[in-house]
Amino acid sequence: MADGLAISDESGRITDCNPALAALLSQSADEIIGKQLCDVLDCTCWDQEGPGDGKSLVLAGEDSGNVHNATIVCKTGMDLMMPVSHLPFVKDGKQRSHLTVVYIIQAHSVQQAQTDFVSTVSHELRTPLTSIKGFADTILRAGDRLDASQQKRYIGIIKEQADRLTRLVEDLLAVSRLESRKLQLTIRAIELEPAVKRVILNLTDKAENHQIATRLPAGLPSVWADADRLEQILTNLIDNAIKYSPPKTTVTISARSIAQNPEDIEREMVEFSVADQGGGIPTDQLPEIFNKFSRLDNPLVRQTEGTGLGLYITKSLVLALGGTITVDSERGSTTFTVRLPAATLEEQAARGRG
Repeated sequence: MADGLAISDESGRITDCNPALAALLSQSADEIIGKQLCDVLDCTCWDQEGPGDGKSLVLAGEDSGNVHNATIVCKTGMDLMMPVSHLPFVKDGKQRSHLTVVYIIQAHSVQQAQTDFVSTVSHELRTPLTSIKGFADTILRAGDRLDASQQKRYIGIIKEQADRLTRLVEDLLAVSRLESRKLQLTIRAIELEPAVKRVILNLTDKAENHQIATRLPAGLPSVWADADRLEQILTNLIDNAIKYSPPKTTVTISARSIAQNPEDIEREMVEFSVADQGGGIPTDQLPEIFNKFSRLDNPLVRQTEGTGLGLYITKSLVLALGGTITVDSERGSTTFTVRLPAATLEEQAARGRG
């Protein structure tokens, strides 16, 4: 197997290992066997007063087999942080040895994902920073030779790119909070129609060349959601629909109340959809659009500013609120549909919020 394996006795001495661990440590199996496990793997599971020449493993109850990070001490002098777990071998009711697993594939996948993330973020930061630096240098070097209109245009470009940087940083902070589960949510009953109207008003300038149509029926139940996060979801979806639709087309926001389960009519959901009249999303790219930094490879998308984080954040927020999001697309139309729990009168009374 590709992951590293080591067997150690009750004194912590390695009695066997597999080729994957030997390759990771840049040593032969013969060099590794006989060493103390704590000499090649530094973690928090050692008993300082263990028997033998080294430290022994102390794993009890629920801690046994848990995956945790440890530092792998390589012969080359390079220390690698990798996930490991220790599994006790028990005979006659007593722990006689341990199997230590070093998850090489998992560590490589995480490191590759981190590398790709840093590379992509660096690229996204470099583009606006290059514009800001270039136009700032031009103003400083030749400001007295530029007329007022040129200076105003250059300063406007600097501001636009600074705003772009701000949005990128805000998106990265949102991703960090979502992935670390530190997102603070204040869940309450929220009426959907006023939230939609506020978002449309905030996007008035961007939508000046588009028609915005709403189909929100009277008597629509409120939704259980965080007000700010609900508006963030609506903003991302409506803003995308505007950006990726040709001028003079219509963006339609509609909603309805549905039963989450046809046999359970008391558990209602509120469903809202944002539909555009853009070029559509190719079928083979639909599974990827909610991934981080995912952007479609077509001319309209390439010429439209974006970080590729909006839909990833949107889906994460929807899931955090206990809902679902789906997308349907064909040439000339794309529809994103979100379902969130409805705040029915019965549920509000049950939660003491009626």
